[in-house]
Amino acid sequence: MKRVFEGEVYDIIPQPNGIVFSYCKEKSDEHILVSYKMYSLENNKTTDVAKNIYLLSKFGSNYRSVTEGFLNHVTVRSVIFPNGKVFTLERDGKATLFGTEGESVWQGVMKYRGNPPTDISFHKNSLWCAYGEANALIRYNLLNMREEIRVGGGISPFSKPSDIFVRDNSAVISNPASNKLVKLDFDNFEVTDYKEFTEPVYAYAGVKDTEFLVMESGIYIM
Repeated sequence: MKRVFEGEVYDIIPQPNGIVFSYCKEKSDEHILVSYKMYSLENNKTTDVAKNIYLLSKFGSNYRSVTEGFLNHVTVRSVIFPNGKVFTLERDGKATLFGTEGESVWQGVMKYRGNPPTDISFHKNSLWCAYGEANALIRYNLLNMREEIRVGGGISPFSKPSDIFVRDNSAVISNPASNKLVKLDFDNFEVTDYKEFTEPVYAYAGVKDTEFLVMESGIYIM
């Protein structure tokens, strides 16, 4: 593996030719200074980007309206749907669907066994949520936000899942408690081991033929 950034990373956002990410620039007992960078596959370089580039990448063109009520936009999880609508999830489980003009069209609270999701992702017409404390993935119908399918939750193939990355007809799930990436096949809902590491892996993103990992020591390319 090749490390392309060393430091504490909060989230990564896939782009057509790389990733945009937030990271800890400075930390004290009372404050954390967050900054933003981009890694480009075109020149294999990491450069600083402005906050608005990060927000645009994460929340879409109406990011000003979408983020207006957030106390901390870095910890919010988001999905930009193909039709331009945006789904956001705050740390306490508050979920909001924003319309194409950035207006709130639905709000609710998402929890399973009393705990909010740790990440969200989109596949076809459904929303997938990872529940870290319950070791489960749950698929919701976007028309009524009802649970359709649950994977795990009892004897589970997951270990504190923290991130879901969907590509084509499968998902890669990061499991920091086991240092593993596992794959979920949407055709048969079978879960298989994909990669194992020597330290926790918190997030994964695939861009073209490149696979990015967020680990305790930074961002890596597999």
